[in-house]
Amino acid sequence: MRLDKRAQGATEYLLMLAAVLVIVAIAVYYVTSTGPSAIITGTAVKSGDNINFTPSSTMVPSTISASDWKYAVYRGATKIFPTGADWQDGPSALQRGIPVSLSAPGCQTGDLLKIQYQGKSVFDAANVS
Repeated sequence: MRLDKRAQGATEYLLMLAAVLVIVAIAVYYVTSTGPSAIITGTAVKSGDNINFTPSSTMVPSTISASDWKYAVYRGATKIFPTGADWQDGPSALQRGIPVSLSAPGCQTGDLLKIQYQGKSVFDAANVS
């Protein structure tokens, strides 16, 4: 009788171990599939109807192709550029420390430049000075 109970205990132990492994596998899947991982910050300086955005030296990834990012300019909670529902396409690749001129008519000092990366993550990249 004792051997049957040990065998039953071992089977239950293996079933619990399998359940834990399934839960861990699901957790790892969700953590790794949450979307692109990036850090986009920098400085934004108003220059006429443009903003000169310089990505910081800690931007991750170090280069972002023009097709992978879009931008918008906000004043408070209101998007002021571009008008409408869409975001403005990035005019060129973003690279650490290299300035990019962004069209932003109507922009003022204190506005917020937001950058959308691969259509998912949105970053408050810089306050316009």
